[in-house]
Amino acid sequence: MTLPHFLAQTTAPTSGSLAGHWTWIDWGVLLGYFLLTTWIGHRLAGKQATIRDFFLGGRTLPWYAVAGSIIATEVSAVTFVSVPFVVFGGNFQYLQIVLLGTLLARLIVAYVLVPAYYQREIYSPYDYMGNQLGSSVRTMTTALFSLGGVLAQSARVYLTAVVLELVLRRQLSAISDIVGLSPVALSIWLIGLVAILWTLMGGIATVIWTDVILFLVFLLGAAIALVVVASEVPGGFGEIFRMGWRDGKFELWDVQFTPTKAYTLWAAAIASTWGNVGAYGTDQLMAQRIFCCNGPAQARKAVLWSWLGILGVTVIVMLVGVGLYGYYHHYPLQGEALAAFERKGDRIFPIFILTV
Repeated sequence: MTLPHFLAQTTAPTSGSLAGHWTWIDWGVLLGYFLLTTWIGHRLAGKQATIRDFFLGGRTLPWYAVAGSIIATEVSAVTFVSVPFVVFGGNFQYLQIVLLGTLLARLIVAYVLVPAYYQREIYSPYDYMGNQLGSSVRTMTTALFSLGGVLAQSARVYLTAVVLELVLRRQLSAISDIVGLSPVALSIWLIGLVAILWTLMGGIATVIWTDVILFLVFLLGAAIALVVVASEVPGGFGEIFRMGWRDGKFELWDVQFTPTKAYTLWAAAIASTWGNVGAYGTDQLMAQRIFCCNGPAQARKAVLWSWLGILGVTVIVMLVGVGLYGYYHHYPLQGEALAAFERKGDRIFPIFILTV
């Protein structure tokens, strides 16, 4: 993806420095959110006295909580960091994946896999595969999930670490000189430590209720970000939509049968659909949430309604990308901020947050 031509012109209303923008107020909000979410999650989860409670939440969780948890699991740093950049340097064609691929996948999971999974009480999709095809298949699919999970979560943790490294650049640089690790590597270690400690606090019910809060934070945060970006662009939303329409940012459908293009109608209908059947229906990360409902009808509702949630978050975050395009057209990047963007384009939204 090429650097937009306007990013190295004129001057922005900020200095372009990334330092000094993260203050004690930000730390207070972050810590307060962490503590409040953990407390609410534990209160709503109740006692987890058995293995069934720990892994299935006693199969008493409401469908809307499970739907919120599915959305929060699907929305990650990839959505909040990468999607604005995809639109910033491209257009809305990524939305084809959500509109078509994820919807078709959810329909298959809801009407084919969910009824099969609720024929008997199981703890994972690999239990179902083992019951149908033997213990060796359960072992193999569990191993494949573990490998795929490590690779997928590595990408998500890395993108989160990119944000954390920008926020704590000076502090991490000082520690980096002492321990001999790069700031990004230190960020990864820090994220991993927090994630492990939080996971040990409770079972799936705690995870699901804290995910519900996380989904609401994602939705509110994306909406606030869009309003803030629009307020910083001369002309506001009108200018953002005018520039976006003029420069093709809202182009959606691409029917070219070109294997080298990432976002086409065919990629959404074929690759995204079947890939997401695996993600939602056979990946323990998603499927375990489906097992926590009190029956197949509730699980089906959770799967289908979660599509609307992920669609809403994605559209708002993509509009943030259009807003960033408009903002940096008027106030191009410079200095340290420009250098950070040229090293890694995914940083464009975190850079805006830190400097604006």
